[in-house]
Amino acid sequence: MVGVHFWVLHIIIVFDFCTAKPKDCPKVCMCLGTYVDCSSNQFETIPSNIPQWATHLNLQNNSIRKLTEVNWKHYPELKELILNKNNIAAIPQDTLQYQTQLKILELNRNRIKALHALSFKSLANLSSLKLKRNQITEVSDGAFYGLMKIDKLIMDYNHIKVISKRWLYGLDTLKELSLSHNYIHQIDLDSWEFCHSLQMLDLSFNNLQTIDSESFKNLGHLLKLHLNNNNITNIKENSFVHLPKLKVLNLSNNRISWIVEDANHVFQGLSDLLKFHLTGNSIKSINKDAFDGLKNVTYLNLSNNNITSIQKDAFIHMPLLNDLIINTTSLICDCNLKWFIDFIILKQMKMDSASCAYPEWLRGHSLANITSNLTCDELPKPRLIEEPDANIMALKGENVTLKCKAISSARGDMVFTWKKDNIEISRPDIITSSSDVNGKSTEATSYLNLVQVDNSHAGKYQCVVSNSYGSTYSQKSTISVLVFPTFTKTPKNVTVRVGEMVKWECAANGEPPPEIAWHKAGGNDFPAARERRIQVMPQDDILFIINTKPTDMGIYSCTAHNAAGTVVANASLTIEEKPSFIRKMEDREFIAGEHVVLQCLAKGIPKPTITWYKDGQMIIRTERHFFIHDDQMIIIVDSVKTDSGVYECHLKNSLGEESGRSHIIVKPNTYDASNMLGIVIISVVCCAVLTSIVWVVIIYQTRKRMVPAGTIPPSTPQQTEFHELSEKSRSTQIQMQLFPDNLSDRSSCKDSGTGDSAKRSSDDLAAHEDFAGVGGEAGDTANNSHAPLLHYVRVAAVVQAADETTVITYTSINA
Repeated sequence: MVGVHFWVLHIIIVFDFCTAKPKDCPKVCMCLGTYVDCSSNQFETIPSNIPQWATHLNLQNNSIRKLTEVNWKHYPELKELILNKNNIAAIPQDTLQYQTQLKILELNRNRIKALHALSFKSLANLSSLKLKRNQITEVSDGAFYGLMKIDKLIMDYNHIKVISKRWLYGLDTLKELSLSHNYIHQIDLDSWEFCHSLQMLDLSFNNLQTIDSESFKNLGHLLKLHLNNNNITNIKENSFVHLPKLKVLNLSNNRISWIVEDANHVFQGLSDLLKFHLTGNSIKSINKDAFDGLKNVTYLNLSNNNITSIQKDAFIHMPLLNDLIINTTSLICDCNLKWFIDFIILKQMKMDSASCAYPEWLRGHSLANITSNLTCDELPKPRLIEEPDANIMALKGENVTLKCKAISSARGDMVFTWKKDNIEISRPDIITSSSDVNGKSTEATSYLNLVQVDNSHAGKYQCVVSNSYGSTYSQKSTISVLVFPTFTKTPKNVTVRVGEMVKWECAANGEPPPEIAWHKAGGNDFPAARERRIQVMPQDDILFIINTKPTDMGIYSCTAHNAAGTVVANASLTIEEKPSFIRKMEDREFIAGEHVVLQCLAKGIPKPTITWYKDGQMIIRTERHFFIHDDQMIIIVDSVKTDSGVYECHLKNSLGEESGRSHIIVKPNTYDASNMLGIVIISVVCCAVLTSIVWVVIIYQTRKRMVPAGTIPPSTPQQTEFHELSEKSRSTQIQMQLFPDNLSDRSSCKDSGTGDSAKRSSDDLAAHEDFAGVGGEAGDTANNSHAPLLHYVRVAAVVQAADETTVITYTSINA
């Protein structure tokens, strides 16, 4: 008992110590250690007698209107400040500049309408900020800048409409952000650039309608995402690829049935997802590829969806699924559902809340109790027998009609819905008709009319046909509205000087956006491009040609092309160049009587005019002065000494003038007529002597080959004649073969006045006849030893007829 009394006494002492008020604690407040509780006291202002040693101050449920009516300088030790349920309307800048140790700040249920820039810049150690149930409609840029250690930001039940990175700036350490029950309808691009540490994001109960592919960019560490109870109707492809670590995703109570029914693969990238909520999305059927990419999901909630059919292997992409919640009462329990019954038995899942609606004899039966064979006698779910083309191209202003036709074995109307880019078209121009087929099936057709299409009609169209047994989706038909290209910027004619820069602008609008291309003279030969002097800036629609040259001149064409057609805009480039000389003029000398030719090779754009001057006087055309090649060359025929002088070529165009000079000297001719006659006589004599020498050589060679030395064979007259003729013919052939040029010289000597040609011909013929007669005499005296001597005499006679000099020579030899 002693021990019990000891502990009771100890507890009483401790309680009295803890509940005892320090001497400086306000009378209406409660103080416990460094904790001061002044809540629910109807304070309209913050009490001024709060002890300075307080680290936790609770002022909630009062009527405080302003935060500036107390000198916060006296409370630098505050670590927690609770101001919930007051009438505070604003947080003035620097109000809490002395509370550098503050870690928790709660301002829930006040009347704050705006958060101004740098409102919390001094609270570097703040980890939790709660602003629930205010009237915040405006959050200025940098409103949370300075919160270097912020971990939790709660702003539920306000009037925020747009999430922007401008007011999220500085929240680098934020891990939990709750914006539930606001009016958010837009998430700006790169909104989360400064929230890369975020792990929990609650955007539930807002007005989001579309999730774009960049809506959650930079949230690579996010673990929980709540998007339930919005008006989401469209989730674009790759919307979740930026969330590789996401564990929990809640998309309940939206309007995204098509994501599951039509399998658009929007869940790619959620490979780590564990829990997935899709409650209340009006899902009627589950496509076999609806959950592609969710390989680690263990929990899937599809409750409150009027599911009628589940395609075979619809959950094959979720091998770890062990908790599936389906409470539909509209299942079509035919042979197509047999696989699902086997699946839940294999996974040992409870499916007591799911029941059949078709066929009639299974209506109301729980799926868990169905064991009989399921048949497919009828197909009550709509089936498409005609759907729109996959791709349609239309010119702007045309009319386009899309057709969708379906059949069903169930009685009742089929409802057609047309979607554009996964969003239902409001008030479409639709014509729908239905008919009965053999009393067993219903056939229905829907036409969607698009009148005078423009750019706003471009997109992906889809027909959805539904009845009480499910929905069927057509393939998506992509309509491209073609708009003929029209120029917004066209190049102008340009004139520049050599070396300057050319700048052209060319841009065009159209659908699809036209491609811009440049051509020169209708082709792709750009000297400037080959020399890397051309630059194109596609973003600015500009073409540059730097350091222009004359080869750049011509017509340039800018073409804009798309599937609708091509337009062309032309511009001329003119290069101007000052006149100059291609080759410098040189001084020259000529002999009197020669033709004087002077060149003045010039260049320049425009083409320069050329004027010739001699000694300062302009030269004009005469019978001796000619100008050719556009005056670039002057010819003076039969030059005389007075033609000597300084010749000047003067170039001129619109850009300037240039001159060149050439000093011409005409020297007198040193050759006269008497000198020329002497030269002719000497030439003739030399020709005659040379001809004689040639003939001596020919005859010598001929005689040397006719008879061997020291022997003269006997011969008959006929043999002698034949031998002489043969030797003469052979001599002639040797002359022709060895000295063809000398024979020509003989002819030329005749033309030079020598006079021997005719005589030699007649002598040759006479010698030939005499030679035959002598041969006859030799035949009568066949053994006569002097017969060879006559033979040589005849030869000597022939030689004598040819040339007297030769006769003298041969006479000496014979003697």
